[in-house]
Amino acid sequence: MVLLITFLFIAVIARLIYIEAVTGEELQARALEQWYRDVPLRAERGKITDRNGVVLATSATVYTIYARPVAVTNKEVTAAVLSETLELKYDAVLSKINSRSSEVTVKHGVDKDTVLKIAESGATGIYVSENIERVYPYGDLLTQVMGFTNSDVVGQTGVEAYYNAYLEGKDGYVLTEADLVGREIEDGVTYYVPGTAGATAKLTIDYNVQSFVENIIAKAKATHNAKGVSCVVMNAKTGEIIAMAENPSFDLNNVPRDDVKELLETSRCKLISDVFEPGSTFKILTAAIGLDTGAITTDYRCYCGGALTVDGQRIKCWRTIGHGSQTFAEGVQNSCNCMFMNIAMNVGVSGFYAGLEKLGVTSKTGIDMSGEASGLTIAESAVKTVDLARIGFGQAIAMTPIELLRAAAAVVNGGNLVTPYIMDSIVAADGSELYKAQPEIVSGVIKESTSVVMREVLESVVLVGSGKNAQVTGIRIGGKTGTAQKYENGAIARGKYVSTFIGFAPADDPEYISLIVVDEPVGAYYGGIVAAPYVGEIFKNLYQYRS
Repeated sequence: MVLLITFLFIAVIARLIYIEAVTGEELQARALEQWYRDVPLRAERGKITDRNGVVLATSATVYTIYARPVAVTNKEVTAAVLSETLELKYDAVLSKINSRSSEVTVKHGVDKDTVLKIAESGATGIYVSENIERVYPYGDLLTQVMGFTNSDVVGQTGVEAYYNAYLEGKDGYVLTEADLVGREIEDGVTYYVPGTAGATAKLTIDYNVQSFVENIIAKAKATHNAKGVSCVVMNAKTGEIIAMAENPSFDLNNVPRDDVKELLETSRCKLISDVFEPGSTFKILTAAIGLDTGAITTDYRCYCGGALTVDGQRIKCWRTIGHGSQTFAEGVQNSCNCMFMNIAMNVGVSGFYAGLEKLGVTSKTGIDMSGEASGLTIAESAVKTVDLARIGFGQAIAMTPIELLRAAAAVVNGGNLVTPYIMDSIVAADGSELYKAQPEIVSGVIKESTSVVMREVLESVVLVGSGKNAQVTGIRIGGKTGTAQKYENGAIARGKYVSTFIGFAPADDPEYISLIVVDEPVGAYYGGIVAAPYVGEIFKNLYQYRS
């Protein structure tokens, strides 16, 4: 008996030690859950601003009305107050507060004035929690870039999703001492635990530039009755995105969640997620690779008879009667397909693919946005001479617009491959800097001498060639037009084109580079007519704004 009692005593002591030392904190937390009722306090989501501090996304405080049925003393009166004040059906409200649930939600998104009216009514058993609602002061500005949040204010697309970990704060809560059935204890203890606001994110975007770019592409879409128009303006030397716009879009304060097809189509940033056959804008890369590898020189000449036969296939130039004998500069100015087929074949498959790799064509750009796609190229081992000829003038290859812009920037900025980026810095609520972007640059992807020649030749395209409509008095602009047929189900879609123009300024020392993509214009479709004028207009506005 003594041994048995001793054993039981030791077992009880051991159990007490285990409960106190091992499970004490867990049991204490479970006890607090029984003794207290908590109401969440949603933390304020961090702001998003442009590079100059203009607020592009912020948060507004709204309230959620709760009821604890056991604490409601006169349910009919309370239901009447709530239904009238919140504009709800009386029967629905009464049904909720007659339920056996410990707590029911009456309504989300209630403003402060309405909350005060309910508080002044004397209704019992009613509780309020703060919530945060995302607000975009400029509606449909930067729709695809900014992205949007869900009902819990968690980023779903765009910057809101990519930088969600920085933008979301830490929620707080209110603990109210209650009895076993959830009724608040009179003179009980209430604890208020505040939340921590999310960090403020500053983009590289300039609100003013973004605004006039969006207006210009809206005009381009309307003028040419296009399916869509998109445009990006980037610092050619650093990769900072100054503006990135797409039309059509939607108001971020009224996300079309009920129409999934429309939402997916208009919320996706096509500039980074969709690939297309670049057409003649790709000739910038072909010319640069030809010069850089020594396959051609500035003295190179080529004869265009309107077509070239390669591997038994007759490939037409866009000018079916031909351009005749041309210098290298004239071939670029005329955007002659035969010229660029010959350049690509002179370089050869291995040299050409090595050049594409240096210019970043075979990889993602690394832009800090979700959903970036990779370009599509024929495997080098499978490339035939006829394929190489077509790639030379922008067919048989597909790229994202941002990938094309990045490669073109390297050609004209002295041979430096930049990584595009849209986030400048992120600062915590206490003022500490959490993130600061540093330009990522790979230097020497082409020779400086090659870049100098390409800047001069591309400026001549705007002065006397196919890009004349991009001219702006007082600004030296270089660029290249592009017009490509679209494909549907593996076949050419007749009458459907993508018209593009890449422009940079100043032409002798590029600071900005811009790409505009006009999808399925109606009527005129050549890039020199449909796209080039709008890049010229962008640069005109940009330099007026800066002056």
